[in-house]
Amino acid sequence: MELVFSQRLQLVLGLSPLQAGLIILPIPLAAFIAGPLTGLALPRVGAVRVLWSSLLLAGAMLIAYLLAYQGATWLWLTALSLMGFGFGAAMTAASSVIMLSAPEERAGMAASIEEVSFELGGALGIAFLGSLMSGLYTYAMVLPQGIAAQAGDSLDEALLVAERLAPAEAQTLTVLAGSAFDQAFFGVIAAAATLLVLVSLVIWRRTSTV
Repeated sequence: MELVFSQRLQLVLGLSPLQAGLIILPIPLAAFIAGPLTGLALPRVGAVRVLWSSLLLAGAMLIAYLLAYQGATWLWLTALSLMGFGFGAAMTAASSVIMLSAPEERAGMAASIEEVSFELGGALGIAFLGSLMSGLYTYAMVLPQGIAAQAGDSLDEALLVAERLAPAEAQTLTVLAGSAFDQAFFGVIAAAATLLVLVSLVIWRRTSTV
C-alpha cells in the first residue's frame, strides 16, 4: 500500500520525495505507538482478539481512506494513521501468538519462522499488488493515436514519453496517465482492504469456535 501511495504522491500530485516521506511518516509512527500499547493490552484482551480486531481496523481505515483520499488532507491522513496503528497492533499480537505458542527450547525456531513469514508476506504482497497495479493501469490507460506504446506500461513511462512531446500533447497524455493511475490505485487499495477484512473475519471465525 505504501509503495503505490508514495508513487501517487510523487507522480500524480507532484510532491517531492521529502514531502511524500513526511506525509507517509504518520503511518509508521502510529505503528510504533501501537506496539507498546498493544503489549499492555494483550494480557487483558488476549492476543488473538487483538490480532483480528486490529486487522479489521486496518482494513476499515483503508476503506475510509478510499472514501476521503480526494478530500481534505486531514481526513485521509487520519484514516492512514489509524490504519498504521492497526498494523502495528496486528504485528505485535501476531508476534506474541507465535512466540507464546512455542516451548521455551524452540523459541529460536519460532522467531525464525516469524521473521521468514514477515519477509515472505511482504514480498508476496508487493508482487501481487504491484502486478495488480500494473494490470489495472494498462487496462484503464487509453493511449492517444501516435503515442508510444510504452506509455501504457506505467505512469512513470508515460511521463517520460510526455517529456518528448509538444506541450499540448504532453498535457493530454499526462492527464490520461494520471487518471488511469488513480483508477488502478483505487483498485489496489480496495483489494488490500478486502484482504485485510477477510483475513480478520477468518481469524475471528476460526478462533471463536475453539
